[in-house]
Parts: sequence; C-alpha cells; structure tokens
Amino acid sequence: MSNATVSLFPAQSAEVQQEQAVQVEGLRLKYPGEERLMFKDLSFSAARGEKVLLLGPSGCGKSTLLQVLSGMIPRATEVPMKCEAQIVPRSWGYVFQDPDTQFCMPYVDEELAFVLENLSIPRDEMKERMQAALHEVGLNLEELHLPIGHLSQGMKQRLALASALLLEPEVLFLDEPSALLDPEGREQIWDAVKSVSEGRTLIIVEHRIEEMAKYVDRVVLFSPDGVILGDGPPAAVFAKYECELKSYGIWYPGV
Repeated sequence: MSNATVSLFPAQSAEVQQEQAVQVEGLRLKYPGEERLMFKDLSFSAARGEKVLLLGPSGCGKSTLLQVLSGMIPRATEVPMKCEAQIVPRSWGYVFQDPDTQFCMPYVDEELAFVLENLSIPRDEMKERMQAALHEVGLNLEELHLPIGHLSQGMKQRLALASALLLEPEVLFLDEPSALLDPEGREQIWDAVKSVSEGRTLIIVEHRIEEMAKYVDRVVLFSPDGVILGDGPPAAVFAKYECELKSYGIWYPGV
C-alpha cells in the first residue's frame, strides 16, 4: 500500500469547478527522510485560461507544486501529502526542463505515435495529427522518421511540447522548459508556447523570464521555505520584491 495520503476532498460546486482549472487548499507535503515540511497549509489556485508564473529560489518547492497540481504526486510519485481540497485538471500536458528525460522512443514519429496510441487514435489519422502538432510549435520537419538525437536541444523541447499538445490539454505545466537552451532556443520555445496557449491555462516555473514576463497574467513568488511572499500582476510583484528577486538569482526585465 502507498504511504501517500490524501484527504477525501469535499464536493466542489459546479460554479467553482468551472472557474478554477487547478486548485489545492491547505497542502501539507513532506518528502520521506526530510525533517521539514515542503509546504505547510499552502493554498493555490489558477482560473481557466489564466497564465501563472511561479518564481522563487531553487528548492522552495515550485516543481513539486506543479506535480501536485497535475496529480503526479501522489498518483505517480509516492510522496506523503494531505490537503483540504483539490481540483486536478481533466486533461493536462507536462514539459520538463530536460526533454530527453521524458522521451520514450528514439524517433520523432515513434515518440508522437506513442502518445496517440495511448489515446487509441486510428493509425490512418496519426500522421496528420503529428504534422499538425509539430506545425503548431514551429517544428517543420521534412522527415518524421528522424532520430530525436539528431535534433538540437531547442528542437527537442519543441518536440516535447508537441507531444503534450497531442493530449489536447486544458492545462499546460511547464517546468523550466528553457533552462538548458541558448537565447535563440529560449525565444523559440516561448514563441511556441505563446502560439499554443490561447484558451489554455499555463502554470510555469522559470528563472530567466524576460521572454514571458509581459505575457503572464500573474506572478506568484515563493520564499525559500515554500511560503507565498507575493501574488499579483508581474509589474507589481517585480517592484515590491526587487531585493528578493535579485537575491534568488531570478533574471527578469530591468534587473
């Protein structure tokens, strides 16, 4: 039996479910072997279609929160947690910092087909869907049966995003997708994200945010111990918490 525990969530009204894409209230989480709680009574939510950027120093729990919001914790990763209420999206996609960690197959078409096969998409529809997803992220390849290892790091990241799009997600979780990229690659991945995010909820973890700072609706800033310091429009958070952002090494416009 899993040692991960989750409270029985109270029923949410239809109105609340319609407004919130993701939500967690009173979250308590502790990794086995760690002395301190990662989160203590943390509450967070994002409305449908909202673009939210999570900022804070390394180790404050941003990536862990993404995994809780998506339901990966505790369903796929056994981490003890409790919360008073939670809304997990019906459909979601996840893009990690290093795309190589999430690829399952060696070739582009096989990687995309892997997603489609899990969705029971008929084989004769697959190629068109693959090409459409790649086109959405600006990855126009002459040959789909191309080794993923032949792609640049930026192209790999856009392939990971295309794979997530095949799930037709309501929510996209992006865990530092530009961290391993050069400036050109960062611009390309964020251009791709912007092009596919219309009508979708975005929950983003990043450190270099000049390409996205003006695009997001909201910035949530965490302290080193996982407490929310600031939550509001980007300009307001940047102005009020300038010292903290600099000390955390977060690169934002005007730093």
